[in-house]
Amino acid sequence: MSLELINTFVTFGTFIVIAATAIAAIVQLRHARSSNHIAALNELRETTESPGFQAALSFIQVELPAKLQDPIFRYQIATRSARSDEMRPIFARINAIGNYYENLGVLVKTGLVDREPVMQLWAGIVAQTWENLAPIAAIARREQGDLVWENFEYLTALARDWVAAHPKGTYPAGMRRLDLEDEWLDADRQYAASLLPA
Repeated sequence: MSLELINTFVTFGTFIVIAATAIAAIVQLRHARSSNHIAALNELRETTESPGFQAALSFIQVELPAKLQDPIFRYQIATRSARSDEMRPIFARINAIGNYYENLGVLVKTGLVDREPVMQLWAGIVAQTWENLAPIAAIARREQGDLVWENFEYLTALARDWVAAHPKGTYPAGMRRLDLEDEWLDADRQYAASLLPA
């Protein structure tokens, strides 16, 4: 065997080793990225399930609409420097929710978290929460402009589009559904009817 032929085999062998190393590195990076996504989604989920987050979300869903009827409250939304100590805990709750979804919007927009799992997990609650907080955003944007919760708004637009594209969810087509027996249906309908004014 000539020296040139041996050199060619060695060069080819080196190329194979380098290519295999590059492929292994790409596979390893994919696994690391998947692990990072899983960790990020888990941390996001844990935040939404925390007692403080749940209390703030409940306030926004139940008490905020009545609070928005108060012109003093609306003035303090628009004028941050006018916020009273009495109102600060309320604004802390509002900001906890709005800023959470603002941050989630940034993560999705920049691709640090994949859009699809975020939409499957939170599209409905994102859209509903935006509806609850839209009056706050509108009032705050009077003075501060469209930057207020712009990434939350972006996330909501994605969520609305996702819900419109998946009106029945993402259950795989052709997969059998499980039968659910609603044993309390009649009793609950009777109870609901008893609550109606006569």
